[in-house]
Amino acid sequence: MIPAAEAARIVSAYTHRRPAEALALAPLWQTLGQHARAGGCAHRGTCPVLKVSPVVVDERGRVLMLQGRTRVRLPEAAPLPESVSFADAAVTLARALGVGQPWMLPGVQDPILLDPGRADPEDGLRSKVAIRYLYRAHSDLCAFVAGAPQVWVPLRETDHRLADRVSSFLGKRVA
Repeated sequence: MIPAAEAARIVSAYTHRRPAEALALAPLWQTLGQHARAGGCAHRGTCPVLKVSPVVVDERGRVLMLQGRTRVRLPEAAPLPESVSFADAAVTLARALGVGQPWMLPGVQDPILLDPGRADPEDGLRSKVAIRYLYRAHSDLCAFVAGAPQVWVPLRETDHRLADRVSSFLGKRVA
């Protein structure tokens, strides 16, 4: 299980690098502080849900997404109980999706995006924060099950915020 201190460290480091995003992450930061003071959660299922999300980019600059009924979205899931870190949980999810040999870029071991939003219906009426890590992979090393929802989407066709952030780490602009 990932300790709450790991989440606090990630949020603190992230908001120091990107202070303009601190306000959107304030509810999570406040909740983590309350957990630390109380020695556990006393919020009765109202805390923000933390999800991990591998942002897998292949050699053609395409992002691995999951096809839903009406739109594509980044894969994300709650960390498994045996996960030792959020990065470990994200790479485990990438491998479970069929990504062969994902790797992190040198110097990019921290999340590239902490993405607040509304939790999925199964998580109840609360917020979530997706902790997104950047991974690279060769598409020919990926094996997806027939009929699986995984699709490669050109980076420029993803959310502009994600495309800008990924482009900044890859060193090229998205048209």
